[in-house]
Amino acid sequence: METTHGATVTSVEQVTPHMVRLRLRLDEPGAWVSDGTPDECVHVEVGATTNDADGHSARHYTVSGHTPDGFELEVFLHGDGPGATWARTARPGDRTEVSDSKGYYAVPEGAGVRVLVGDATALPAIARILAEASADEVFHVVVELSDLADARELPTAATATVDWRLAGNGTRASALRSVLAALRESHLDPADQAYVWVACEAKESRAIRQMLRREYALPLTHFRIVGYWHFDLAHALRVWEEASEQTKADYLALWRDDRSDEENWVELEPFLQKMGA
Repeated sequence: METTHGATVTSVEQVTPHMVRLRLRLDEPGAWVSDGTPDECVHVEVGATTNDADGHSARHYTVSGHTPDGFELEVFLHGDGPGATWARTARPGDRTEVSDSKGYYAVPEGAGVRVLVGDATALPAIARILAEASADEVFHVVVELSDLADARELPTAATATVDWRLAGNGTRASALRSVLAALRESHLDPADQAYVWVACEAKESRAIRQMLRREYALPLTHFRIVGYWHFDLAHALRVWEEASEQTKADYLALWRDDRSDEENWVELEPFLQKMGA
């Protein structure tokens, strides 16, 4: 993490059978920087001894809400990785460190219906996006869960339809691509100017990005696709570790700050495919 802030766990709440909400009190609340987006996430030190695919020992989680002295975050408890273990065993008084936040949700001016699609890891961000939406916005939401007991109320002032699916999440095949295919005529005609936000497993997110850009011809400004986790993390790490130093340098050079993330992905995707990622 580039910038770290000391924090203390003050409460732990079981939101659904597989979702935990933790409240963190920052040592210096005024020093922590929120980027203001409703899907903002932070890196959290969880005691991991291994790195994730981005080279972090910390793990990233959605900021589900702000408090006067810190913020809340939600963790989906899937598997026995360091993040899930930390959230499952966290108790008030536990110490950690967090980063400033970064988010991705950015609806362009004049956009039509907002289409939010994701797996259980996307649910905290989807809940906050809806909670902060205005009454004149319209949403179509699809969330795939491994257990429908994790479905929950999603309060919003906006007009929203919510569809829960039993799929994906590392236990079943993901249905997100077929979900979006079914929405093509009703919501995803480029002329309708829908804004599409997707968050799910990394490889699935990359396939969805290619589908929206190449097959559906959606403009890059009208979708944001985020890979939240890796089904086969060991493979992703191995590809990176086995790459030459020149390949790593070329990869890093592709990500430019003067372009949007989705513009960067136009070049990044074929490069990753050549790497075998």
